[in-house]
Amino acid sequence: MTELPSTRRGRALGLLLALLVVAGILVPVVSPIAAQPAEAAVASDWDPGYIIDDKIFYNSNSMTASEIQSFLNAQVPNCNAGATCVKDYGQATASIAADRYCNGYQGAAWHSAAQIIDIVARSCGISQQVLIVLLQKEQGLITSRAPSAWAYQAATGQSCPDTAPCDPAFSGFFYQVYYAARQFEVYRMNPTLFGYREQRWNNILYNPNRACGTSSVYIHNQATAALYIYTPYTPNPAALANLYGTGDGCSSYGNRNFWRLFTDWFGNPRSYEIHPGFVSYWNSTGGATGSLGAAASYPVYVEANGQGWYQRFQKGTLYGSYRGGTVVIPNGEILSAFDREGGPSSGVGWPNAAQICVANGCWQSFTLAGISGTPAWGGHIMWGGIYAYWQSAGGMAALGPALNDVRLATAGKTQAWVQHFEKAVVTQGAYGIQTVPASGIQSYWHGSGGGEGWLGWPMSAYACASGQCVQVFEGGTVSSSAWGVHASYGTFVSYWNARGGLSGMGAALNDIRTSSASGGGWIQNFGAGVVAQSSRGIFTVPYGRMQELWSSSGAERGSFGWPIAEKTCTGSQCIQAFQNAILSDSSWGTWATWGSIASAWTAGGGISSYGAAVNGIRYTTASGGGWIQHFGSGVMSQTQTGAPIFTPYGPILETWYAYGGERTWLGWPTGAQVCDASGCTQQFQNGVARWSSTAGVSFQPR
Repeated sequence: MTELPSTRRGRALGLLLALLVVAGILVPVVSPIAAQPAEAAVASDWDPGYIIDDKIFYNSNSMTASEIQSFLNAQVPNCNAGATCVKDYGQATASIAADRYCNGYQGAAWHSAAQIIDIVARSCGISQQVLIVLLQKEQGLITSRAPSAWAYQAATGQSCPDTAPCDPAFSGFFYQVYYAARQFEVYRMNPTLFGYREQRWNNILYNPNRACGTSSVYIHNQATAALYIYTPYTPNPAALANLYGTGDGCSSYGNRNFWRLFTDWFGNPRSYEIHPGFVSYWNSTGGATGSLGAAASYPVYVEANGQGWYQRFQKGTLYGSYRGGTVVIPNGEILSAFDREGGPSSGVGWPNAAQICVANGCWQSFTLAGISGTPAWGGHIMWGGIYAYWQSAGGMAALGPALNDVRLATAGKTQAWVQHFEKAVVTQGAYGIQTVPASGIQSYWHGSGGGEGWLGWPMSAYACASGQCVQVFEGGTVSSSAWGVHASYGTFVSYWNARGGLSGMGAALNDIRTSSASGGGWIQNFGAGVVAQSSRGIFTVPYGRMQELWSSSGAERGSFGWPIAEKTCTGSQCIQAFQNAILSDSSWGTWATWGSIASAWTAGGGISSYGAAVNGIRYTTASGGGWIQHFGSGVMSQTQTGAPIFTPYGPILETWYAYGGERTWLGWPTGAQVCDASGCTQQFQNGVARWSSTAGVSFQPR
């Protein structure tokens, strides 16, 4: 309500005012603003939410009948020949019984138009000036030199909808004036029965053609709401750009013309007294020419959230409350968002600190929330834990302004509150408060559907090391590096975490790919190596010569197949087992061992017994054919029909090689070298090799 009734609530407001004065929140100085004299309307003064003030609209003592007559005479000094102007119009009037809206009308044999306007205005509590302007904006009666009979029949447009004929029950000047005034009282006394209401946002059409669109208008008072109910359109920019002419095909003019005519004839329809408790503060800002400008509404009392008052000015709104003190919200995105939410009676509460603006936007603190605003993104409310986090994290400097309102997301893996800021997305849910900073990871997350997509909500903080960044989500881990942004999920995430995460494995270098090779599996590259998962388990092939050999052979699709164990090292010698081979790496290079030789090498103790491979497996046709490979401590050989035999480096092997190895008459080793205190013996295909420290090496045929 914008009027302050002298009722029990009025007495309660008086007590509140007294307490505010005692508390020092409001200062009891009264300085009303006088109404401005009539002058030509200026389009920049148009306010769609405050067309006319309630006190002016419902002032039934604004003119007397003689003043009305003088006004009418001045508009049309001379009528056209044979025409009856409204200044000369009169008619017999009927008696109408009083009801809850008007005090009735005592009919007479003849009443002038001026008398009818005055009597009706006083009966129904409507301004005489309002009825004069209504007659002009509907039919042009006030300035017409030759009004038509129709203009008198539909004088105020009462019960004459845009899409249907006028109701004959309300036809004629007298009935038109009376029932139009009564209709405004119907609106005032039954505000919840109509679509347009004060103190809330309303979508108002530009034109009867709905294709022309609507404008969202915050209607501040009942009189403005009544005008929109009576004429349900608001002027579009084209109508305002040509204030005294026509706009375009989507323009409407009724409410524009009402405001313009009233301003031209009777002065500013929005002259307001300043709340006594606001006067001192308002004066300190420079008064009507200062940072707040002139008052643009009556003071409004709000009982919610600790009680207080607010009043609108040309450049902002001034609030005074117990909890917030006296605070200004300048016109702009923050005030619009605050009004849209419901003002101080909403869950935002009262403003309790001055607005702060920095390069990337503005923000203001309220008793129950915060609001940030930018021209590009508008104003948005920050609530609860997310707002508390925003403040503690550094506010505008750290996270920037909000880009949307807080919302509860119910889709996805779990529910969470989420709000987007200029520099991060902040979520609150099962994993507490988490942020996803503006980054490649955030873009990837958004591209997957955000918290409601397959990745779900963030579970950990965003972390970076050495140019690589990572964040854990419900559905997987997303990492970022010079190789782009990629996600890991399933077993890959637990494996990655178990091996040190970003510091141990590094960021993912590509997305997980599926492979059908050798029974199928999955592969993903990380900073530390290639991770491969198959039916044999999940293992890393670290970057280096073994990985290069494996990859050059076709990786899991090549001759080596999938890794089946992790890489291990003994000193400078390293090995890794694959499905079809064992790769070893040492100062002798990187080589593959496979088949029976690999099995024998493993069974005999592997790298700890035999060392790493020194070369690749070599096949020879000598002496019936076979395979041979050198290792760090000896040679593993195998004939076409025999098992692998290991011959350690020493005199027997050196002498055998010196004579031609498997190409000698001895052929291939057929038994392991046996040594005791007297020396060593080894069986070959065609003889025996013996060594002693005194006799050296000798070969004896079988």
